[in-house]
Amino acid sequence: MDQQAIVEDRPKPAWLVAEPWTDVNFGPVKSGKEAQIDLVERTGSDGRSCLLALKRYAPRKVATKGQLEEAGFERASTFRHDVVYREGRQFRKTRDRRAVERMSTYGKRLLQSRWTDHEFLVTKRLWEEGVPVPYPVAYGDDEYLLEFIGDATQAAPQLAQARVSDDDLDLVVDQIVEGLHGIVRAGFVHGDLSAYNLLWWEDRVWFIDLPQAVDLAANPQGLNYLHRDVVNICGWLRRRGGEIDAEELFAELVATAYG
Repeated sequence: MDQQAIVEDRPKPAWLVAEPWTDVNFGPVKSGKEAQIDLVERTGSDGRSCLLALKRYAPRKVATKGQLEEAGFERASTFRHDVVYREGRQFRKTRDRRAVERMSTYGKRLLQSRWTDHEFLVTKRLWEEGVPVPYPVAYGDDEYLLEFIGDATQAAPQLAQARVSDDDLDLVVDQIVEGLHGIVRAGFVHGDLSAYNLLWWEDRVWFIDLPQAVDLAANPQGLNYLHRDVVNICGWLRRRGGEIDAEELFAELVATAYG
C-alpha cells in the first residue's frame, strides 16, 4: 500500500512504533458487505509492536466469486444508493465529474477512492475533535490502516453483541450522547449509526464504520440522517432499558451543530 500518513495537531498515540517498521498480516477478523478487516501486527525499529486493523474495501466492479477469493475478499462492495451520501462532496476536475456521472470504469475507480479517503479524513477529523474513534494511521487506494480495538486474543465486540451489564448501561448512554455531540461539533453525521457500528471495549464505546458519514451543512439530507441515526440508536438503548428520549437528544444535537 502506497500509504499517506496523516498530520494532526494532537500528539500521536504513544503506542505507535518507530520507523522503519515491518508488518505481519494475520488475515481477516471481520468481513462485511463493503469491506474486510485484517489484523496486522506492526513491529518498529525500537522493538515495540502494536496491533492495527487493515480495512480493505472490496472491488466495486462486478467480479466472480473466484476472482474475489483470489484477491482475498469474500464479497464485492455495494454501497447501494450511495449518491445520496455523496451530496456535498465535489470532484474538482470536470473530467472526473463527468466520469462519475457516466459511471465509466474510471468514474467507478474515482468513487471507490473517494469512499476510502472520505472515511479516513472524517475519522481523522473526529479523532482531532476527541470523539472516541480508532486512530487513523495511513491510507492508500482502496484500503487504510487504523487502530485495532481489542487485544491479541479478541477483537472488540459490536455493542449489539457485547455483554453490557445493567450497571454499565447508563455509562453507555452517556458516552454515546457525548460522542454524537462531538461528531456534530466536527460538522458531520455518522449516516449509518446503529449498535452494530459501535464497539464496546474496556468500558468504552467506540464509533466505527464512517464511509457514509455526511457533511451536516453541505448535504441537504444532513438533518434527516442525523434524526435517523438518533432514532435508531435511542430505540436500541431504550429496548435495553436505557433512559433516553430521541427527539430531545436530536434537538440538543441540532443546537450543538448550529449554536
